[in-house]
Amino acid sequence: MTVEAPPRGLAGLTERGAFGDVVRWVAESFGILAIAGVLALVFSLTSSIYLSSGNVRNIFVQISVVGVAAIGETIVMLAGGLDLSVGSVVLLSEVISADLTTTHNLPVGVALLAALGASAAIGLLNGILTAVLGIEPILATLGTLLVAAGFGEAILGIRYLQVSNPVFNDLAETNVLFNLPIMVAVTFGLYLVMAVVMRKTPFGRKVYAVGGNQNAARLSGLSVVGVRIAVYTLGGLFAGIAGFLNVAQIGLVSQNDGVGLQFSAIIAALVGGLSISAGGVGRVERTLIGALIIGMITNYETIEGLDPSYQTAFLGGLLVLAILADRALRGRQ
Repeated sequence: MTVEAPPRGLAGLTERGAFGDVVRWVAESFGILAIAGVLALVFSLTSSIYLSSGNVRNIFVQISVVGVAAIGETIVMLAGGLDLSVGSVVLLSEVISADLTTTHNLPVGVALLAALGASAAIGLLNGILTAVLGIEPILATLGTLLVAAGFGEAILGIRYLQVSNPVFNDLAETNVLFNLPIMVAVTFGLYLVMAVVMRKTPFGRKVYAVGGNQNAARLSGLSVVGVRIAVYTLGGLFAGIAGFLNVAQIGLVSQNDGVGLQFSAIIAALVGGLSISAGGVGRVERTLIGALIIGMITNYETIEGLDPSYQTAFLGGLLVLAILADRALRGRQ
């Protein structure tokens, strides 16, 4: 007797009569785009400058840092992990790159390599603590959050570093794509590369396998430890790139940089469709839309003069809503 494979995709769901599954599939596939479109429409109708070319440019510049940091957070979460050290790694990368170029007059390339090396090292430490030593990700990355922040603050001291290097200026000011600067093009490029890597390469398939079912992945011969170390190292690397971009965007480095950025990165991933309750669910490219939605909301709140404290509270509420939506969409699967 032959067993016929169940139909796949929306047609398969409809044939089985699973209306709830159809709704879930539509929500996961198109809901995030619909939300972004509705927000853009509502905000443009209530603010005359919201969709002006200058403000649209501001939105994309503002989301570049959190967007790049969220790539690493997404990969870690897809493998079933969580990284709370992102914000501090961004600070460490900023301090190293700014200090080497401004204080020690070293080439930007050397400063970038040093910053990325330190950031990747923190990510590697996260991987060893969680995958090899078996420490819970929240506890392990909370510890490395303090480690990275401590090193960054020790190097910076009580000073502010003002950076006026032409390379940093070009990243933030030189337009290359639809009136958007180089740093935005870099963000788009990184998302494109990682979307292809995660969907078309053996590494991406291993990450989804480990996140989806760690025991099954191990029984299939996959190196679960190796994959988890790799994703955390990548998470640190992308946080380091985000720090470099933040120097270009702000031009000033202080001890408050990167504070809370890890939460924005996690929110962007969740709003983009990742699951907090299960690994192996979601796509990297959707995180970009999640970051865009956060940027759109924050920008509109700023235009309307909303107090920054309330903006922070709103992001917290958005995180709770994203978790509730995840439970509603996937809680019974």
